[in-house]
Amino acid sequence: MLPNKAMAHSISPLRSADVRRRNEKIVLRLIHSSRERGLSQSEVVIATGLKPPTIFRIFSYLDEAGYIEPLLRVEDEARQDKKGRRPLAYRARRAVFYTIGVEFWVERLSLGIFDFQGQSIYSRLMPLEQLEDATSVTDLIAFLVEEGIAALNLPRDRILGLGIGAPGQVNVGSREVASYPRIAGMKDFPIAALLEAKLGIAVSLHNNCSVIAQSEFRYGALGDEDSMFMFLLRSGVNGAFVEGGRVFLSPRGTTIEMGHISIDFDGPRCVCGARGCLEAFITSLDRENLGAGKWLFEGQCADADSGSAAMLDKAATYLAAAVQTVSRLFRPSSFLFVACSEAVASDLARRVGERLRSARSSFDVVEPRLLGRAYDEVLAQRGAADLVMDHFLS
Repeated sequence: MLPNKAMAHSISPLRSADVRRRNEKIVLRLIHSSRERGLSQSEVVIATGLKPPTIFRIFSYLDEAGYIEPLLRVEDEARQDKKGRRPLAYRARRAVFYTIGVEFWVERLSLGIFDFQGQSIYSRLMPLEQLEDATSVTDLIAFLVEEGIAALNLPRDRILGLGIGAPGQVNVGSREVASYPRIAGMKDFPIAALLEAKLGIAVSLHNNCSVIAQSEFRYGALGDEDSMFMFLLRSGVNGAFVEGGRVFLSPRGTTIEMGHISIDFDGPRCVCGARGCLEAFITSLDRENLGAGKWLFEGQCADADSGSAAMLDKAATYLAAAVQTVSRLFRPSSFLFVACSEAVASDLARRVGERLRSARSSFDVVEPRLLGRAYDEVLAQRGAADLVMDHFLS
């Protein structure tokens, strides 16, 4: 059926230049995702379905623009065409562009700078004082970004942007921290716009748990998983769901606040003001057992020894209830617990699994994988920096 006149006026056909740019981005994204191995033109023809002359033209353009560089792979040594030429692969050129990633929470700020291949070329960790407010944190981020750029002597026109993984609930659409009560003034806070004004660099914003989860999904040790739910355990508790490489957002563009689901309306008071949140139960458990609150959270860990076994058991009980709820909502194939030590995170995952097996119901048809990993600051930085790279390659 042909469109009527009103519909015809609303349809904007793609121009040839738009199609060309779209195809160039598709090819560049494939080459970039191949990392060090690179891709040959024939492999990209197979992957995209585009015609060989089109792929040849795109490769030529990307090579001349300095986006990609040729390499001869070991596996291609024995392969030659009829004219005796071995196939040539291309990978992203490291020094053509750079991205910056910042991930922070109430205890610490972590900044990394990455080349176009995604290799870390600069990393900086900075403790935050408990009394820092939203404005001073923003000023500190701007200062550290400028310091990193100066240390590497990077040309500003080669910096694609700054990605921020911020704590609390983040509104990705408005690029604001909707609420993070642990830092004063961080409510409906336009951190991205403020940093853009200070730095003159494009800024992308997401929740810190979400960028860590996406980075773990892409580069971590999960193996071949189609979906994953990650719990981040430190000064608070949060979660993120990744499916098909994409982080789940609400229809309003906000991130999940897993730490503030209610387990018991009569439970302990949470930092958010409500009672009985998952985070309130686990952080109060922390302080009851160790006094200073230095276990899974706030940047330090106690060993998972006999003294902490009872606390791990209780935490696993609370988290198992959350995992069961998430399983029935999203059906992820795996759950990942990220804490500040591999031993504690893995032990916690094991204990959660034991509780889930003892409380199975007719709804729990498939048992998900449960894994534990230590927080990796470079992986977190890269997840934030990937916000910029994903936008550039989209």
